[in-house]
Amino acid sequence: MFPKVFLTISLSIICTFASAKSLLVNQAELEYEIKGDGENIVLFEAGAISGMSGWDSIWKDLPKNTTAIRYSRRGEGKSSSCVGDLTSSDYVKDAEKLIQQLKINKPIIYVSHSYGGKIAREFSARNPNKVLAMLFVDPINPRDIEIIEKLDPIGGKDSNEKLKQTDIKMGKENSWCLINDIWDKQPSLGYGDIKNIPITLIAGVKKFKTPKRLFDTDEARDLWGKYQSEWVNLFPKGKAVMATKSGHFVQDDEPELVISELKKLILRVSES
Repeated sequence: MFPKVFLTISLSIICTFASAKSLLVNQAELEYEIKGDGENIVLFEAGAISGMSGWDSIWKDLPKNTTAIRYSRRGEGKSSSCVGDLTSSDYVKDAEKLIQQLKINKPIIYVSHSYGGKIAREFSARNPNKVLAMLFVDPINPRDIEIIEKLDPIGGKDSNEKLKQTDIKMGKENSWCLINDIWDKQPSLGYGDIKNIPITLIAGVKKFKTPKRLFDTDEARDLWGKYQSEWVNLFPKGKAVMATKSGHFVQDDEPELVISELKKLILRVSES
C-alpha cells in the first residue's frame, strides 16, 4: 500500500494546492480545499497517509451539483505534524471542528477511502443528523486478517503478526500516528450504530494473474468482496458494488466508477 501512496503524493500536480487553504483546527493547521457551490455538501475523507491528494484522480470530474470539501488530516499532506498514537475518535473530532469552522450547517454526504472509512463510520454514529449518505471506497475492514487465517490455517496468525510489527516499525520511523489504530481489529460500526441512510460501498476485487501475496489470490479477493458486501448489506438502504478492475485504490483504477456511484448516491438521497 504505502509505496503507491508515496508515488501519488510525489506526483501531485502543483495546481492541486493552488486553491488549498489552511485552518487552525484543535491546535493543528489542516490544509483543505473547497470546490463548487452545488446544493449537495460532500466531504472527502482520504485513506491513510495520502492526504487530500488521494482524491486527485476524481477531483476535476465531480458532479456539478456538489460543494466538495477535501482536507488532509494532521500528519498528512501539508497539514501540521502529528504526535503519538491517534485514533479515529481523534480524527473525528478534527472533522467535526473543521465542518463547524467552515460554517457547514446542513447534513453532508460523506465519501471515504480505506482508513478514512473508519473515521466516516464513527463520525456518522456520533452525528446521526449531520450525515445524509455515505460512499465507501474500499474501506478498511477488520475482517481482513480473517482472510489470511482462513486461507492459511497453520501460518496465518504468524503472518498477520509479522505484518503488524512491520507496519508499526514503519509507522514509528515515519511519525505516522494512525498505524496502531489501523491494526485495531474491533468490529466495524454498522447498522444499529449508524442510522438507516443510503450507503454505497465499492470493493476493489481485481484478480491478479500472478499474485504476490496471499491477500491477492483469487480466493482472498472473493472473500474480501464477500465480507465488504456483508457489512453494507445489513443496511436496508445499503448497496455493494464490486470493482473488478481495481485494487485498493479504486478512485485511481476506475475513477469513472467512483464518480458514477457518487452521482447515483446523490440521486438516491434526493429521492429518499
